[in-house]
Amino acid sequence: MMAPAITRTGWPRAVLAVVRHEWRQLIYAPLTYVFMAAFLVALAAGIFLVADFFSSDEASLRLMLTFLPWVALILVPALAMRAWIDDPGDRSLELTLTLPVPVSAVVTGKFLAGYAVLLVMLAFTAPFALTVAYLGDPDPGVIVAGYLAAAGLMATFYALSLFAAALLREQVSAFVLGVAVLLVFLLLGWDVTGRAGRDVLPAGLIETLATLSPKHWMDRIAKGHIEFAAACYFIAAPVLALTMASVVIAARRQQTRWPAALAVRLGTLVAFAAALAVVVMLARTVTASIDLTAEKEFTVHQSVLKIVRQLPGDVTFDLYWSESEPSIPVAIKSHARRVLDRLRVIASHSNGRISVNVVDPRPDSDQELAALGAGIQRIPMTSGDYFYLGLTARLADRTGQTAYLDQRRQQLLDYDLALLLSNLGRTATRKLGIVSPLVTPKDIDNGRPGLRVLEEFKRAYDVAVIPHFDAALPDGLDVLLVMDATIVKKQMLYAIDQFVMKGGGLVVLIDPQLRANKASNAVNPDPSPEINDISDLLLSYGISYRGGDVVGDAGLAASVMDGQQNQSAYPYWLRVPQAQVAKSHPVTADLNELLFAEAAALELTPGSSAVALITTTAQSGARHREGFDALTPAQLAGEFKVDGQPRIIAATIASPLKSAFNNDEVSKQASDHVPASTSTPAVFAVGDIDWVFDPFALQQVDADGQAALRPLNDNLTFLLNMLEYAGGDPSLIAIRSRGKLHRPFSHVAELFKVAQAEFRDKEAELAGRIAQVEAKLAEIPKAAGKTSLETLPDELKSRIAEVQRGLLPMRRELRSLRLSMRETVDRLSRRLTIANLAAGPVLVLLFAGACAIRRKRWRRR
Repeated sequence: MMAPAITRTGWPRAVLAVVRHEWRQLIYAPLTYVFMAAFLVALAAGIFLVADFFSSDEASLRLMLTFLPWVALILVPALAMRAWIDDPGDRSLELTLTLPVPVSAVVTGKFLAGYAVLLVMLAFTAPFALTVAYLGDPDPGVIVAGYLAAAGLMATFYALSLFAAALLREQVSAFVLGVAVLLVFLLLGWDVTGRAGRDVLPAGLIETLATLSPKHWMDRIAKGHIEFAAACYFIAAPVLALTMASVVIAARRQQTRWPAALAVRLGTLVAFAAALAVVVMLARTVTASIDLTAEKEFTVHQSVLKIVRQLPGDVTFDLYWSESEPSIPVAIKSHARRVLDRLRVIASHSNGRISVNVVDPRPDSDQELAALGAGIQRIPMTSGDYFYLGLTARLADRTGQTAYLDQRRQQLLDYDLALLLSNLGRTATRKLGIVSPLVTPKDIDNGRPGLRVLEEFKRAYDVAVIPHFDAALPDGLDVLLVMDATIVKKQMLYAIDQFVMKGGGLVVLIDPQLRANKASNAVNPDPSPEINDISDLLLSYGISYRGGDVVGDAGLAASVMDGQQNQSAYPYWLRVPQAQVAKSHPVTADLNELLFAEAAALELTPGSSAVALITTTAQSGARHREGFDALTPAQLAGEFKVDGQPRIIAATIASPLKSAFNNDEVSKQASDHVPASTSTPAVFAVGDIDWVFDPFALQQVDADGQAALRPLNDNLTFLLNMLEYAGGDPSLIAIRSRGKLHRPFSHVAELFKVAQAEFRDKEAELAGRIAQVEAKLAEIPKAAGKTSLETLPDELKSRIAEVQRGLLPMRRELRSLRLSMRETVDRLSRRLTIANLAAGPVLVLLFAGACAIRRKRWRRR
């Protein structure tokens, strides 16, 4: 009797059979659960213990994705190392290969089973995502993109590990080779690799090698932007790795001799790298992408396309980009590719009216001379080399340029391109006048430390700094910014008034407690019907400046640190959310969050057409500005009282106005006095100045190993929006305003506020008692006619020492009180850290228990 013939089954059914077999092998092995628990604990330890997650104040998956490749580097090869074991004591592979299924089905089935385990393990990181959502307001699209990027990385890592394991028969050697292969692919995405190989490898090859790194593409997807090339990479890399593994296993199955087997192994390695490089290069020619961010940060804004359609002629973009320089960091290369892609997308929507040229300004070439002649900036690097990444736009005989397309402004790329096109379509550059003792003409040319917004002014305007002691304004201004000009000549006030009457836009920043220039606090404007200062001018237009008091708000209090590193909610620093911003005005419609420091209130005079833009909540209060500097933030917060009256911080007027000087001698002496506005001028007033300075508007972060500044909030956007609107060009406002740039741990800030509110009265009492005793001690030497405590008689010294010892219990009680206020937040951080460290093993145990129960029921059936 003959044995029945073994028939080969279909490929999908064969893969499914192998998946079931391998899945059971994995989930019924105790070592798999040890592996999963170790992975999750190591990842959580990196996030919470090594990187100190809570100090990042960033509601995102960034730290998880930072540590994920390095944890997976060790543990993924450990999962794959037994896949192709050739051991006399373990004949499972030999049995599997004798089944009537293709080798490719075996390889694919093993991959899918192991990848399913990795996906389950990745799903068990959900407690971290829930922690991020609990602490702040993350972008849901970025969270989804982060997990897609992580899934792509794990698929690539596991496929490469299976391929590496197939090259060797012994499991320890397979593990070592797997770690080595993954490490090489990770290092390809590092700038250090490019710098190390720049003397021996062409720049194009270095860039191609960088795109072979899975971390390179994971980082790009994790920003919320899924590019076609990234999707192709995470599909092609596992498929090619598994294909090469199938070739190697087939050669082993046929018992190929050693020289031929070595040739097969080396050939598959080379073939894999070459095929992957070709796929990536082809995929990068396609600019299609999916933008998952909530604010569509990577999508060309419709306002940009509108500006393109309104251009009076054809435009040529010349992108000066040092494409052949090998030592340029990978992050900047990626940014340059994004710039080029964005230009090509804009050109595709222009009906042939926009063309794009790429110029590589190699050192000492005609192209470099052309770049320098066009005003493109040479950017030095730490290696001693330099590169160019600038853009010019030509329309007929007009040319505009962006000297450097800074990677740190990638979220504002659409705005920069729209600004360049908008300026190109004008016959003259708009002119901004600045009247302020805080800014000098030299600051416009060389920059002013702490006032980075001046760089933004230079991008959009021809800036003229007008000395605040002058008596007139220059001709040709489109918009005027008056900042901290508390003392100006009456002739200058008249010039400002007439500028507004003739249709000019006016933005006034005025502050009761200016930190940037303490000397200004000696003089505080007091509005009156007689025009003597800028507040009187505002009053005549319908906005009254109430600078005698500093506004606070317990509901908007920002967290601050004092000199003793004590953190508290400071009600006089106002963190203003969307709810307190006017949504009906284009200047503020798309703002998300603002930060003001010790601002004054504005009042709208009865019968005026002024409207509020920024308001406080009903938990507002005010304190007289006198003696403000003598108290610490904790003392000021302790004595803060809520009066239940919302206050206005910023306001605007956009209606016909009458001159403030119609009945004044100055107007009678002028031959061309304009008694009323000839159009509808825009006037803005803000009761604060500190908010435009860098500490309140920008945050220093680490961007690819370099210190960079990014927007902390929408402060600078608000200022630029006011200038755009007042200058009569609101077309760019929507482009600049979109996007919630910073997503902090808002829940932690709320906990600080609640804790401080609970202990505020007791803290104020203790701080006041300590301050009184210290003030009396400071007066003792003066009363005794001495200059210092050291020169006092011994009897007085002993009495002072006794009083100081009496202060110790009060200081100890105050310190204990402040610790109690922090304890709520510290307790939360400890609990969340422990919960995240324990969540992984607990979920693994639950999963193991569920699998054991299922197996037991299956055996009973």
